[in-house]
Amino acid sequence: CCNGLIKAGNACCGSQGYSTSSYACCNGLIVAGNACCGSQGYSTSSYTCCNGLIVAGNACCGSQGYSTSSYTCCNGLIKAGNACCGSQGYSTSSYTCCNGLIVAGNACCGTQGYSTSSYICCNGVIKAGSVC
Repeated sequence: CCNGLIKAGNACCGSQGYSTSSYACCNGLIVAGNACCGSQGYSTSSYTCCNGLIVAGNACCGSQGYSTSSYTCCNGLIKAGNACCGSQGYSTSSYTCCNGLIVAGNACCGTQGYSTSSYICCNGVIKAGSVC
């Protein structure tokens, strides 16, 4: 029911009915997609709206779109990985950021990286095992 009239769909856009599974109401217009970017519709499964532009991806880095499954935004630049170390991207599954340097491991001992499952940092020195 839109403005007292029976209309097809499950939502109203002004006096018109529409289905929210395939369409959106953008600035009073029914458009294809499930979200609005200004007065344009788009599908959030493949696109996003960055600074008023529809771009591929699910996140924005400035006015550029990117996929967060493979990339990250570091200081306004799209980089491979899921975290930033300064302006560089890296994957936290294998690396960490120690004092601005990307190093192998999941923890820092000074500027060196190490794996906490096999090593320990004792007063700035990496040692095998779990006891200093």
